[in-house]
Amino acid sequence: MLCRLLPALVLMMPVGAGQMGIYGTATGHPRAGDAAPDLVFREVLSSPVAGSWTQAMLSGQVTVLGFFPDTSHNREPVAEWNARVDEFAGRHVQFVWITGEDKRTLMPALEKHPIKGWVLYDREGATAKAYGLDMPVNVYIGPDGRIVGFQQGSVPDEETLNAVLDGRVVLTRPTAATLKEVREGNLVALDSAPARMPRAADYRPQFAPSDTVHITLANGGERGNFGSDDYWVLRGVTLKEILEEVYGVSAVRMELPASLNTARRYDVALLLPHPERREAMKERVKQALQQYFHVTVERELRVADVYVLSREPGRTPPLERPSEFELPGHPGGGSRETSVGFMEAGGSDKYMGRPRAQGLDALVGIAEEGTMDDLCHDLEGTLDRPVVNETHLEGRYRIQVQVPAGSKINFSAALREQTGLVIGRGQRKVALLKLKAVDR
Repeated sequence: MLCRLLPALVLMMPVGAGQMGIYGTATGHPRAGDAAPDLVFREVLSSPVAGSWTQAMLSGQVTVLGFFPDTSHNREPVAEWNARVDEFAGRHVQFVWITGEDKRTLMPALEKHPIKGWVLYDREGATAKAYGLDMPVNVYIGPDGRIVGFQQGSVPDEETLNAVLDGRVVLTRPTAATLKEVREGNLVALDSAPARMPRAADYRPQFAPSDTVHITLANGGERGNFGSDDYWVLRGVTLKEILEEVYGVSAVRMELPASLNTARRYDVALLLPHPERREAMKERVKQALQQYFHVTVERELRVADVYVLSREPGRTPPLERPSEFELPGHPGGGSRETSVGFMEAGGSDKYMGRPRAQGLDALVGIAEEGTMDDLCHDLEGTLDRPVVNETHLEGRYRIQVQVPAGSKINFSAALREQTGLVIGRGQRKVALLKLKAVDR
């Protein structure tokens, strides 16, 4: 079974309780059942029919709104969106893609990869604000011009869209008491209001501020990485995941005592009386880990089995042009996206959702925008041994590799053929993070 790890939202929030979503302050807060606000935009970039958009078009058929701040770097959603438009052609559904990306990157992308349906250019995010969006979601509008519901995600799925067309939508999540009714009615749940981005206050610890790092056994519930400039919380994480965060070392570069190399999960929480840089918080957590688990942490150079990433002479992957979201001064500056495709095997012990210790042949694709070190690090998050960068390439690159469906070639061959990068097994001296138990 083919699975894909999509870029995860990193919930490290260097903002206060007044945080706004990526579009800024909302100008409206409509809910399911309310009349759909008018769409506000600068211009129509593409249309499925002759003429321009009119607000009357929000009635008479089902409308799907998709919001895409960054279009040029999301080729897969574009392909999925176009496939959905084709699939529902002639079924009284119109698709509206709304984007505000800088035209310097947007227009070349649209020329190379046209988007079907309506494409509206809303540089200021006015429509998203009118719909009360913190982040991109799908909005479904019925033939009566009223909002049917909201759904997290970028591309509407077939099941949900069919349910909207058939009137099989519920606005409450199924419970144990209602699950049978939902299943028998083949109902699909939508949100009555758009999901909001987490605020710093949502995850702020409730205990008194101090320099103490609190480590406790997790009792289930939400898992993730949350923080601001005066607190940091890791929820439902394994010891290896904690070590990855604070030491920046992949799990395949760790050696733990058997008693600690388990799937046991922990909560880590730090609430300071004053703001502090993330690196300083990490140092506090490092000290707390050693005390809590009664270990010392050392780095040891050792010859180990690795994957070596190199390149064919004379071939270089395409350079990556940073999007406006990565430019200095942009609220999302410094962000980076990656996705890894793999054949499903075993479970996952990583709270960001990626299976561990996959063999190289389990990979079927990768989409990476970053340095060669970034690529190696992200591969290590899935593979069963360290990945050593011997490409000698500087700068940022765009890596798009996909093993064709039904193909007899493997990931290594596809990587070489499509990018000129070569990955293979070898042995190298690498730095390992080693935990040693100490007497209590």
